[in-house]
Amino acid sequence: MMLGRLFRRNRYPRARPLRWELTDELLRWSRDDIWTLRDAVEGTLILGATGSGKSSGSGRTIAVSMLDAGFGGLVLTAKPDERALWESYCRETGRLGDLIVVGADAERRFNFLGHELNRQGIGAGLTENIVNLFSNVMEIRERGASSGGGREDGTFWKQGALKCMRNAVDLVSLATGTVSVPDLVRVVLSAPLATAQIRDKDWQHGSFCFECLKVADKRDKSPRQQHDFGVVCDYYLLEWPNLAERTRSVIQATFMGWADMFNRGLLRELFCTDTTLTPEDVERGRIILVDLPVKEFGEVGQFAQVLWKYAFQRSIERRNVAASPRPVFLWADESQHFVTSYDMQFQTTCRAARVATVYLTQNVSNFYAALGGGDKARAEADSLFANLNSKVMHCNGDAVTNEWASRLIGRSRQFLASGNNSYDAEDQWTASLGLDWLGHAGHTSAGYSETFELEVQAREFTRLRTGGPANGWMVDGIVFQNGRVFEASGRTWLETAFRQVP
Repeated sequence: MMLGRLFRRNRYPRARPLRWELTDELLRWSRDDIWTLRDAVEGTLILGATGSGKSSGSGRTIAVSMLDAGFGGLVLTAKPDERALWESYCRETGRLGDLIVVGADAERRFNFLGHELNRQGIGAGLTENIVNLFSNVMEIRERGASSGGGREDGTFWKQGALKCMRNAVDLVSLATGTVSVPDLVRVVLSAPLATAQIRDKDWQHGSFCFECLKVADKRDKSPRQQHDFGVVCDYYLLEWPNLAERTRSVIQATFMGWADMFNRGLLRELFCTDTTLTPEDVERGRIILVDLPVKEFGEVGQFAQVLWKYAFQRSIERRNVAASPRPVFLWADESQHFVTSYDMQFQTTCRAARVATVYLTQNVSNFYAALGGGDKARAEADSLFANLNSKVMHCNGDAVTNEWASRLIGRSRQFLASGNNSYDAEDQWTASLGLDWLGHAGHTSAGYSETFELEVQAREFTRLRTGGPANGWMVDGIVFQNGRVFEASGRTWLETAFRQVP
């Protein structure tokens, strides 16, 4: 039923012209079917069970083709061996000098709040963007901590904490010209707890909040900044000290729950000191690999990589493609660890920014669970899947994923043949003795029926080759692209094969 193609382009040309036309060929699925830059920036989803060959098969083929074409990119890591894997890809394509590793040595640092405040562009420095940058990362923690029951007043406390953060961001930026999580924490912890405290000389002398208010008051300010400073003063000198003690303590605890992990240890060193590397470096052909694999660093690695991913997404969406045309990729194996609700929004528009998103995972249920479960999570995940236009399905034993892939490919008009032979009692007796030539010929009927059936049944995804010596180092995959008919199969899907490197 499925027409496999073993043809692969095994040699990657060097020194190709760096024009990056959307029609440029990156690889071939078959002798007659190319995959272009235009296809790449429409997004790619790779699915396959553990051991199916998704990373060493289609994953490797796509990664090498992008590196060979001069892409910049951001690589997120879940497993400790991924750094060595990408070093081998870069070495093979002559790109090792472009690889920059963000690791536990904290040599490469990125003050994400200060960067958003002082970056280039007319939208720089907006408080709400800075707060959203921080709160997007917190989505991971909130999903992980959710018990599923929810709290009726949870939104109230979250909104209160966000308001607290906005005012702290405005105050610190007006006073110091930059923003960091440790300074935000110092402001919140030293804010007045009562109106009488504001006039207390001892509190004034020891309060970082009061010091920032004094410095900001003396600085030259634009009309907008002057208005915002007035809002900040009202918040810290009127609203905050007059809140009910329980209300204030819960808001402060909520804010500190978000900020605390960035106020200590490795995350503080990586994201709250100075800046030696920014997401804009990918536009110059750098490949930033965040070597803080989730399997080794746990939540710390997950938060760090989600932060880099979100900062990368926002940065690359702002760029002027005419002035900076180099395509870039966002790569995440075990991508369920890094997905957030913003990914769905990003994928709807990132094609114009020439970003090739490549997400690899075992099954679609990983995304449903990672996004919190329930109807909302399923809708968000399905939205993301719909906007990853190239899909490669490898061997899988997950029934949900196989049925999803089967329905994705869809149904076609098929014809079923039927036939029937019947005998009367005497004819059956002679036929049983092999003497049917003595009896009547019986009755024979035949017919055809038309139906719409799934082109690829779910069971077919359990039969694909998984590579290794038992399969001659060949990995099978079924490629699907919406709106495309493959020359080699005449259908919207194509079974192809990828050669592993032993």
